[in-house]
Formats: sequence, C-alpha cells, structure tokens
Amino acid sequence: MTKQVASILGVPFTTRGFRDSVDYMVERIESGTQTHVVTANPEIVMLAREHRGFRSFVEQAYVVPDGIGIVYAAKWTNQPIYERITGVELLEALMAEADRRHWKVYLLGAHPEVISLAVEKLAERYPNACLVGYRDGYFRQDEEEQIVQEIAEKKPHLLFVALGAPRQDEWMVKYRDQLNASLMMGVGGSFDVISGKVKRAPAVWQKLHLEWFYRLVSQPSRWKRQLAIPRFVLTVLKEKWSSR
Repeated sequence: MTKQVASILGVPFTTRGFRDSVDYMVERIESGTQTHVVTANPEIVMLAREHRGFRSFVEQAYVVPDGIGIVYAAKWTNQPIYERITGVELLEALMAEADRRHWKVYLLGAHPEVISLAVEKLAERYPNACLVGYRDGYFRQDEEEQIVQEIAEKKPHLLFVALGAPRQDEWMVKYRDQLNASLMMGVGGSFDVISGKVKRAPAVWQKLHLEWFYRLVSQPSRWKRQLAIPRFVLTVLKEKWSSR
C-alpha cells in the first residue's frame, strides 16, 4: 500500500480517513509489522516544529489528525485531510478489533485510580480482548527496565501509553526495540475519558468543532496549552501567504 501523506508545518499526516486508518493498522498488526501511532493536534505540531528530536520521532510514525485545527489547516493549504481522528475514538476502534480478534492489550500511564477504572471499563465493553497487563504512570526511572521487560514478555498487539506529550512518544521510541508490541500509541488523556473521570464534550459541541473550547471551559488550567492553537493558526497562515 502506497504511503499517503500530507505535510502540515513539516509534520507528515496520513491522508487516510478514520476507517481506512483502522483497516491499515489492522493489516500491519496482522502482518507483524511494528507501528508507532501519533495522534497529533496543533499543540503536537508546534512541539515538533520547535524541537528537532521530537520531530524526528514524529517523522517516523503514522500520524493521524487529532484536532479540527489540523483539518482546517489542510483545507487552507489545499491538502487532502478531510476527517479528524481523535485518540480516544481510535483507541476504542482498535479495542473493538482486539475484541473480534482476541488480541493482547497492555495499558501504561495515568493516575493509579484512573488506569484501574479504565481497565475495568474496557474489560466490560470488550470482553474478548485480552487485557494482559497495566501500570500507572507514576513510576521511577529505575523501575522502567522492569516495566519494559513485563511488556516484552506479554507481547501485546496493542500498547497504549498515557504519559503526556512529548514524554509518551519519547518513551516508546526509547524502548520500541525491546517492547515486542505490534502497535504502540500515545493516548494522552484518553484513559481519563474512558474511566469517566473526565467528560468528553457533548455531541453538539463536537459537531460544532468546539471540543477544544469545551475542554478549556471545563479545565481552565489548560489555558497555557491552548495558546498553541492561535500560534498554530498564525504560523500556518503566515507560511501560506509567504509561499505565494
């Protein structure tokens, strides 16, 4: 299958839609090909733009457009990205595949209470998926080797890591050759949503593409992170006009 990529501020996004991306990932997992998935929103793009090391990780990954800002940027720059692929929805779609195919799944990250609740909810909803292990994100550096060894022994088809960006992707890249995981994906705050600790924006907010604003209103402490959105928009428009 040919690589289908669009570049947004130097970050290579897949141009496949949601269902095609899931099918592509399934195909890679079934063929034993390792995949590192990055769900990139404007904040991740700006991070990659400003930090060469992080950008090199992203350039080697399968990057999906997690954020309506990416879809708009593609429209402004005449690139074929038409559909956002949110991390939590992609996680759930892959869990549905794990349920059908009896795949092994390992979860890493988040607060101890959050990860326990997330595992409980996922086990209820996807009873045929094999949840082979989980670990919260509050571990010391000297515990990493033991965690990596445990994951490697389980050989999960799916490894979901919630350590926040860029740490989660740096962690996966650091240990990818030892982890024995078919597909690794950074999932940010997805465990918080799945556990029920954080509510997703109501459907009407999602349809209006205002999920980012709902999160800001619900969690005002996010305002510094949300500054990446106007910076991203201005940078995209500046590059667009300077290329004319």
